[in-house]
Amino acid sequence: MPLVKEKQLGQDGYYANWTGMRRGGEDARAEAAYIAGVRDRLRAALDAVHDPMGSDQYGAELAKVYPSRKKEIYDLFAAYIDDLDGVSDGLVNGAKVYESAERPEG
Repeated sequence: MPLVKEKQLGQDGYYANWTGMRRGGEDARAEAAYIAGVRDRLRAALDAVHDPMGSDQYGAELAKVYPSRKKEIYDLFAAYIDDLDGVSDGLVNGAKVYESAERPEG
């Protein structure tokens, strides 16, 4: 069964589903919050371990790059969260524009 039963067209030949856009923006915001929680739990787990690489020769080698790798991981989390926030803002703001065009009185 298709999600959209009937395609609606606006005056210019298309219809923007602004309620769907808004919902997508909310979903992206929720995903950003979830990912931030994952990042925070990872940080807490890594901070709780005194010597996460171990004390053998392999751990000593890994410990040399551990701080920079850990920073790279957190930077990737931050970039992904920023992207999700940008998608959310874009969808919500776009939905407002389309809604105001469709409902100029409101």
